Amino acid sequence: KELFGHAKKSVLISSYALDTGEKAKALFQPLAQRMSENSDLQVRLFINIQRPYGKNRKSEAALLREFSELFRKRIWPSEQMPEVFYDPRSLSKAKAFRACLHAKCVVVDDEQLLVTSANFTEAAHQRNIEAGVLLKDAVAAKAMRSQFERLVERKVLCRVPGVG
Repeated sequence: KELFGHAKKSVLISSYALDTGEKAKALFQPLAQRMSENSDLQVRLFINIQRPYGKNRKSEAALLREFSELFRKRIWPSEQMPEVFYDPRSLSKAKAFRACLHAKCVVVDDEQLLVTSANFTEAAHQRNIEAGVLLKDAVAAKAMRSQFERLVERKVLCRVPGVG
């Protein structure tokens, strides 16, 4: 919450897991509020979207539509949406090619970097024993953001259609 409250230019969040419902909305509310106060603030979420067990018949497009609807209705607390990205390999029907986006970090304004074991869930933020390091280091923060930007440029990570 403290990191979001001072964001001026950009926020990047990467998380393996997200809550849904009121827990998710409460976690994202400070960032959504900051976005409404500062229309120039760029917010990008990099999240893992899993192919549910036993859902090999569903197409990637169908799973993305379901996630997009879930995100808009049960995760994000406002009309103004962030850009949301995922790793398409996570939805592969072939288990041998499946991968996940497991990184957990927050980069704010290319000045602060939080690298953590915590997912973006209420349990991780309120109950679990997690570890993390907050760096106020522009070089490290820019390097982390650049890593995600390169993955987007190379199309390793793709935008979730219907969000943002």
